[in-house]
Amino acid sequence: MLRSPHRLLIAATLALGLAITAGLMVFDRLTLASLEREALLQQAARADHLADQLYTRLEITAQVARTMAALASPLRERSDVEDLVQGTLASTSPEYVYGIGVWFAPYALEPRSRWVGTYAHRELEDAQRIVLTYEWSSPAYDYHRQPWYVQGLQVEGHPFLSEPYFDVDLVYSSLLIPFRGEDGSPRGVVSVDVVLPQLRALVARANTSPQETFSVVTRAGRLFAHPQEASLLSWARAQGRAGEAGVLSELSLEDLRAYEEAQGLAGDRHSQLSAVPDAGWTVRVSTDKDSLFADSRRLHATLQVIGLVVWGALLAGLAAGMRTLRVRSLSRALAQQARERAALEQNERMLREVLETSMDGVAAVDAGGRLVAWNSSAERIFGWPREDILGRLAVETLCRPEDRRQRSHQLARIIATGFTSMTTCRQGSLALRRNGEVFPLEASLSTVHLDGTHRVYGFFSDVSERHRAEEERQRLLERQHDLLSQLRRRSAELRAIIDNMVEGVFVADAEGRLSFVNHAGLRMCGGDPLDAISLDGVIPRTCALRSLDGAPLERETLPMFRALRGEVVVGCDIRVLQPGGERILRMNAAPIPDEEDRVSAAVVVIHDVTEAVEFDRLKDAFVQMAAHELKTPVTVMKSFAQLALKTECGRDPTLGRLLAGIDRGANRIDQLVRTLLDVSQLHLRRMQLVEEALDLRTLVEETARRMSETRQGHLLHVHVDEAIPVWGDPARLEQVFIALLDNAMRYSPPAAPVDVVLAIDGEEVEVSIQDQGIGIPADKQPRLFNRFYRPHAGTPHDRGGMGVGLYIAREIVQQHGGQLTLESREGEGTTVRVRLPLRVAHEGTDAHPSAPGHDDAHA
Repeated sequence: MLRSPHRLLIAATLALGLAITAGLMVFDRLTLASLEREALLQQAARADHLADQLYTRLEITAQVARTMAALASPLRERSDVEDLVQGTLASTSPEYVYGIGVWFAPYALEPRSRWVGTYAHRELEDAQRIVLTYEWSSPAYDYHRQPWYVQGLQVEGHPFLSEPYFDVDLVYSSLLIPFRGEDGSPRGVVSVDVVLPQLRALVARANTSPQETFSVVTRAGRLFAHPQEASLLSWARAQGRAGEAGVLSELSLEDLRAYEEAQGLAGDRHSQLSAVPDAGWTVRVSTDKDSLFADSRRLHATLQVIGLVVWGALLAGLAAGMRTLRVRSLSRALAQQARERAALEQNERMLREVLETSMDGVAAVDAGGRLVAWNSSAERIFGWPREDILGRLAVETLCRPEDRRQRSHQLARIIATGFTSMTTCRQGSLALRRNGEVFPLEASLSTVHLDGTHRVYGFFSDVSERHRAEEERQRLLERQHDLLSQLRRRSAELRAIIDNMVEGVFVADAEGRLSFVNHAGLRMCGGDPLDAISLDGVIPRTCALRSLDGAPLERETLPMFRALRGEVVVGCDIRVLQPGGERILRMNAAPIPDEEDRVSAAVVVIHDVTEAVEFDRLKDAFVQMAAHELKTPVTVMKSFAQLALKTECGRDPTLGRLLAGIDRGANRIDQLVRTLLDVSQLHLRRMQLVEEALDLRTLVEETARRMSETRQGHLLHVHVDEAIPVWGDPARLEQVFIALLDNAMRYSPPAAPVDVVLAIDGEEVEVSIQDQGIGIPADKQPRLFNRFYRPHAGTPHDRGGMGVGLYIAREIVQQHGGQLTLESREGEGTTVRVRLPLRVAHEGTDAHPSAPGHDDAHA
């Protein structure tokens, strides 16, 4: 049976070994996790760096595409487009751009050319030589139907990077972006082509180690670059995964994973992804785990060796103690010394390892205030390498000049007394980096008694990011408070504005229940919205709802319920029949979306236009009555004047001139009366057309010839190649072209030509009348088609007239099922376009002349 000293020796040895082993295991676990996280972050940083390099290259090309789209939008001549494409390509580096194309929409550049796609590219053998071609602008290729062109028209914001494609000897990719006309409609697509092997060079430079590979995957999951391209393609061909071209872009990310699985690389490697901004590409980095986690595994092996050494030493000491127990006092003293020495050495090694791998910075100063210990985290935080800072005065090196005196006194007191109040908590302070930057840190101090003096250890961490985060949070809170204040103020302003509006404003929830009515709305409904207002479209229950022609209105056709279905209703006039009389209300309604863009409510704005409608009706009735009343006396006056000119009085020179003047005045009044009657009939939808089959080319040419004879000195050119059959009223269509040609010639200099171009576009014909006159200011163009509006009235360009020519022309064209539009630039001229359906298209729906009332459908 063992005696008590033996049991104590064995128990102490086991306890010490278990304690050291437990400490080593805890330290091993924490340190391994930290080193592995750091290795993964460094791996991700390398992938992000390569992604940023690719983005920089592609962004330069994308800027070229945006610049081309901005410069190509206003161009109207093919030669200008060719100069722009060649000049831009010549000014770019072959390293970034291989070719540039400007692909116009059908007839967007030249009215008779459907395919105009100007493309310039560099010769592969001589990058300085630029070749201009229209090789793909043909009906056979029809680039308008190609997927890349359709995709380019849909691009919003950043240019779209197409998938790589193989052509001849190289792999290319294109950046696509649309360019638009002045009215915002797409005019075409700009393409900028990049030779991808030049971008692959970036990936090749990143693959410097066989233990780590970088590859790039496109938006569609296709491979763009891989360091083992030859081996990968050879394997893919053997597996039947590669296509006829045998290029890397034919393989997908799934193919790469299958290759790594086949080569036995999948389980021994760790992969991460990093996206290339705005390109849809992804950088994939795959690293051998032995290489990636080499530091952590070395540390793990070191700790295992240390543990074995400790246990060997402990067991050896125990055996020696048991063997030399006979010489108890000497044996006990020797064993105690061996244990203490081993423990001290082990603790010192462990302490050095702990301090060196600590995330906090650790430093120590001796009794003279000089730095004697400095770990790697301290190097990272302060920027001082260990070999440069050891031996320096800590206060003079690490503290701000204004704090050094106070810190010197505090450090001297701590060294002298061995006491510090900072041992149980971390306190904030400001420190100085090697580059002179002042930054915040948190620190705690501890004193150690050594050789009759005190050594002070400092543990500190950089809290710059925490301070910045706190400042940002405080700034966001202040910003939120300001926004809330602005929101309350804006809400009050909006409520005051709505309550003081003349129009009634009603808001209803998704079920049609009213949630808000302003003061004007209450007045419209008798003052009580709950009792007087029905849920059926914000109308009093005692009222009958009719359309302007008297037809009853269903509940689902009312503006509020149309808005609750997501429709925007503008200018809906409703006749309201109520005991107190009849009113006409004009309603505008719109849906109110929630955060998920679903209709959660609707707003209706009602304006009582009863008086305005009645005034407009009386005005039209007056114009029609006045025109009818003037027509008879004017006809009599004109007849008598013409009759008198044929008598002896007409042969008298003086009386003849007077009678001719009366005849001209009667003709002018007769023309004004006819115009007023046309305006009245069009506004009341009573003008009837007598349609027949006719040749629009003959009609336009005859009209232009007569206009040229009446206005001597003006040049009028008609461009048309073939007969154009349409259905229409010849007299009314002639009236339209007389009005448009008269305006073009009236406001153009005599020497400036007026061009009339007739062209067939699908199932329609377009008549374009372009002059080089004074143009129309942009602020007056929205009212050009209003009745009795003259944009040049009161200006030096005033040529007289009633201001109804464009109004009558547009209404007649619309009654023929067509469209009349106008584009003008002040000082540059005006272009008027009349679009009419061809007779073939018209016969498909209605091949007969219109019956009475048929024009109302077009109007």
